[in-house]
Amino acid sequence: MNEKANVSKELNAKHRKGSFYLHFSSRLFSLVLYLQILESLLKLPENRECADCKTKAPRWASVNLGIFICMQCSGIHRSLGVHISKVVRSATLDTWLPEQVTFIQSMGNEKSNSYWEAELPPNYDRVRIENFIRAKYAS
Repeated sequence: MNEKANVSKELNAKHRKGSFYLHFSSRLFSLVLYLQILESLLKLPENRECADCKTKAPRWASVNLGIFICMQCSGIHRSLGVHISKVVRSATLDTWLPEQVTFIQSMGNEKSNSYWEAELPPNYDRVRIENFIRAKYAS
């Protein structure tokens, strides 16, 4: 192989490697940004407790409902089926799509609860939390 062909091969390899790192760096930056946004949303007063059982410091979310929930309620949401609580994600461990972050920014626990709890009787019993969650979202 001639010398020009070797140089060309080396440059192409470096270019591909550089493109990969550029793409990887950009993706990593986006993930860090989304994580920071989610962390800031969790610090808002209305999101400091689970949208369903009121446990402090929720770390999970029902993405399509736009709420932050605790680990126990996240399991209940998963059991509701994808027609109700489509995507349950960790707010700190899972990757999020830009539109998911945007949606949860636009909703949050207070706004979502004002919608989902509007049909429930006042002071609805939260003791049997699974029944409460089913009544809130599935009815």
